[in-house]
Amino acid sequence: MHYHLTPPPRQQGFVLIVALLLLVVVTILVLNGMRGTTLNEKMAGSYMDRHRAYQAAEQALRQGSALLQANAETCLDGCTNSNVVGTGPASAGGLPTSWSDTHAVAATLASGQQSSGKFVINLLPDTLRPADKTSCKAYSVMGRGQGLDSRAVVVLQTTAFVCPI
Repeated sequence: MHYHLTPPPRQQGFVLIVALLLLVVVTILVLNGMRGTTLNEKMAGSYMDRHRAYQAAEQALRQGSALLQANAETCLDGCTNSNVVGTGPASAGGLPTSWSDTHAVAATLASGQQSSGKFVINLLPDTLRPADKTSCKAYSVMGRGQGLDSRAVVVLQTTAFVCPI
């Protein structure tokens, strides 16, 4: 038997070029999907960190208010104890012009661990007191919370009144 072999037809490489183009398109789509997923993960992490900072500031605010309540008798005359009331610079309204950790007290979690929240208490001038609270002293309680990232900082402020019973 005699077999006659025919040479294979000449291929122009068209299929190879189409396959490579499809591979490039799929690679670009996958890379964009990965970048979007990474961005979403970073945004979720930042949101959680801001929320953690807010919760720490809220807790510090509550601890500052609780400290005022615990020292209510002393604070009716205007607390002067630096462990209770901040003595930093005050603006015309009686609030600190900048945050300072000098007189801040670390907030403690229910588990006993230190959180990143701190509070500062400042006595407000009597001129800021409402007419129905003339026998009370007004205090500014500021809580500052920080997330795991030092750029995630939340500062909350409230006014607390210490009044005679």
